[in-house]
Amino acid sequence: MKHILTAATALLLAMTISPSAFAHSHLSGTNPADGEVVTEPLQEIVLEFDGEIEQGSFIDVTTTSGEAIEVQDIIIGEGTLTATVAEPFPNDDYQVNWSIISVDGHPLEGEFSFKVNAPVSGTVEEEVTEEPAETTESAEETTEEQESGAAADEVEEKESPSMTVILLVLLVVIVAGGFFLLTKRKK
Repeated sequence: MKHILTAATALLLAMTISPSAFAHSHLSGTNPADGEVVTEPLQEIVLEFDGEIEQGSFIDVTTTSGEAIEVQDIIIGEGTLTATVAEPFPNDDYQVNWSIISVDGHPLEGEFSFKVNAPVSGTVEEEVTEEPAETTESAEETTEEQESGAAADEVEEKESPSMTVILLVLLVVIVAGGFFLLTKRKK
């Protein structure tokens, strides 16, 4: 009986601990966005996470030809990971690989890509004529990102209640098992 009571108490305590204490930090957005075509000079990449991240997190940037881009500084803020470079990215396609340590200690990693197609100085006319089309394209990409971000939030919200249901079912099984053992011993 003592064992069942101890197990039930431990389970109830586990259920009262905040689920956020066990939550991983998930990528909630990047600047530039995955697949975005950047039309202005770019010197930093910002990754936003829905939770805090720890020291030891990093970003690697390479071109499509595999050439590594030297990251000058990596700044870890509350839920952000920012990489800066000394010179603006030249026009090319880029692959960003990132690795973070979530506040709960779990390592997470991922990747995304973007393209830089910034006007070269001296082509002011091209910049003016291309801007409206690219702004529309950028607005469409932002809308798509918001929709995918909302879908990711919905998945996370669905995962949290499922853990509660599992713990409740486990509690019911333990209580039922304890009740069964008690009635069997009395006979």
